[in-house]
Amino acid sequence: MSVSASEVADRIIDEARKWMGTPYRRGGNGPKVFDCTGFTKFIYGKFGYELGRTVPAQAGDGRELIGKLSDLQKGDLLIFAARANKRRMGHAGIFIGLDSTGTNFQFIHAAVHGGIQVNNLKETYYRDRFLGARRLLPDFVPEPDVDSLALAALEQRTESSVVPARDTLLLSPADRRIILFADGTWAVVDSLGGLSVPSSKERLVLAEGGAWHAVTPSTVRIPDLRDLSELPKTSSAPSGTKMAPAPPADGSAVYHTIVSGDTLYALARRYGTTVSAICQLNGITVKTTLRPGKKLRMR
Repeated sequence: MSVSASEVADRIIDEARKWMGTPYRRGGNGPKVFDCTGFTKFIYGKFGYELGRTVPAQAGDGRELIGKLSDLQKGDLLIFAARANKRRMGHAGIFIGLDSTGTNFQFIHAAVHGGIQVNNLKETYYRDRFLGARRLLPDFVPEPDVDSLALAALEQRTESSVVPARDTLLLSPADRRIILFADGTWAVVDSLGGLSVPSSKERLVLAEGGAWHAVTPSTVRIPDLRDLSELPKTSSAPSGTKMAPAPPADGSAVYHTIVSGDTLYALARRYGTTVSAICQLNGITVKTTLRPGKKLRMR
């Protein structure tokens, strides 16, 4: 069985929520008590991602994210500053989702006061200390854009102005609806049954609880962790970690030749994938002996 990166992110967040209210304790690795990096390491570890134990180490895991808040995706690792020094990394959490304003998001983490809980960026303490983010999961596959030609095709596929309720989702009290087609395209239906193309500046987001809303891409930038002296500027991984080659632009397969000391967990971390994905690609299990010289497909 294979699942999408988005589905894995949902499972990570669901797993994190199972531990809501678990007490905070410095040095806590779980499951009875956690500190912030103990919690993120524990949660991601359940899905084959081996993180460092300190905040600076985790700030070197995965891939760098530079862009806008709307570029964040569920399951991204968030890095915050320490209590006493806003330039020093001191806290980590897991991104849940952006709100409709594009300027605020929710995240789950182990807080000193309250343990495992959900907070948001609009809270002054966290807004002032947000330093950046890292991506551990593969990038989500983007939904296709709908242009004028696609709209014409959609109109031909709509036989009447009556849209079956099972194929629609309520968008607003004005009876505007969203039609989701099997090929991933979507269109807005007004109260008269007419189709219109959503703005290219809007994203359709399924929020927690099953509600859909359009999100305008944020102009708020993600801070750049490379500005901090604690993180090496020449590497996106902790010192001593070998960097995986960038995936080929043409999407072709990537292979790794096993050397002494390699483990599936280390390879998953290095190539930005999961242990289960490597096993599935190569027809092996986590108990398979990795013999030096053998080639394994990573992507």
